[in-house]
Parts: sequence; C-alpha cells; structure tokens
Amino acid sequence: MNISRAQLDGIMRAYLKSSEHSKAKLDKKAPTYTDEVNLSDDVREIAHAIKLASQVDDVRIEKIKELKAQIKAGTYNVDGELVADKIVEEIFTDKLI
Repeated sequence: MNISRAQLDGIMRAYLKSSEHSKAKLDKKAPTYTDEVNLSDDVREIAHAIKLASQVDDVRIEKIKELKAQIKAGTYNVDGELVADKIVEEIFTDKLI
C-alpha cells in the first residue's frame, strides 16, 4: 500500500483539525468562576460582638428571685421617673436609628 503526499497532507489536516477542535472544547470549559465574599472589618467586629453576647446568660437568676420575693411581699415599688427616662431614651434611640 502506497500513501501519496496528497493523502498524507489530507490525513495531517484532519488530525490537526481534530486536535484544534478538541483544544477549542477544552478552552471553552477552562474558565471556571468562583464566588468570593469579602467582609469589612466593621462586619467582622459586629459578628464577633454578637458571638460574645450570645455566650452571656440572658437571665440573671438572682435578680429575678429578688424581684419575685418583693412582688410577693408587696414591697416592690416602681420608680416612675426611671420608667419615664427609659421611655424617652428609647424614643430618641429609635429616631436616631
């Protein structure tokens, strides 16, 4: 079997074309995208503060026992001025936020 120069050129073109086609497919798949999240220092600080606050017990058991005892005994007295101060403080805080 004899292979002529023209046949050899045809085989080489087919091979190179196939090779380029395979490369093109690989190149199309090549760009991979990744998501990235960058948090500012403020956000990290807030997250750290929230983590620390969540570790603290919300309930002060001694204080609750003391208040329950005062209420039962009828000696619990609410200071109206302190209540008014807290109401005003919350109103101004809400307006600032």
